[in-house]
Amino acid sequence: MLTGNNILKLITTAAIICAIVSTAVLIQPRISWSDSAEYAAQALKEAEKARSEAEKAVLAAERAIEDAEKAMADAEKNKQDAKKDKAKAMEQMVQHGYFPDDFSMDAPDGKVSAVFSHKKHTEREQLRCVECHPKVFLMKVGKNVVKKGHLTMDEMKKGKYCGNCHNGHKAFSVTSIQHCKRCHPKQ
Repeated sequence: MLTGNNILKLITTAAIICAIVSTAVLIQPRISWSDSAEYAAQALKEAEKARSEAEKAVLAAERAIEDAEKAMADAEKNKQDAKKDKAKAMEQMVQHGYFPDDFSMDAPDGKVSAVFSHKKHTEREQLRCVECHPKVFLMKVGKNVVKKGHLTMDEMKKGKYCGNCHNGHKAFSVTSIQHCKRCHPKQ
């Protein structure tokens, strides 16, 4: 749709074309008044055609923007639906006894190792997958879920990763010395 600003630009363009034609007529005396009127009429006709084409282009652009916005909204809805479906599928797997294997997280120097058990967290503690995935940990099989070197006790004490729940309120604190062996059985 044409806005007042666009209409003003089109009118200005038509006026400029008329001024150019008039100037050309005044500069070139060999052109008769009838010829100049014909040139002016032709220029106005071309200006009207350009205005009409500009209006069509603006309408087409607006339709394209609307279509793109609708497609983006549909894609976002599909993405959210897929996330819900994935979470629901994981919950059903847990309900039917599937638990990802326990895994060990080793410090780069090899001196500290922690073990995480999905089974203990989901079966014994009655936690659901969506409580940690993906807001605390990404859920990508075979991928590093955190950047190397970031899963540290200091980060957990700040409430990140395991410290999101193990804060002394929701679950035992990562700072609680009497609970060290629960996560670090080899130490």
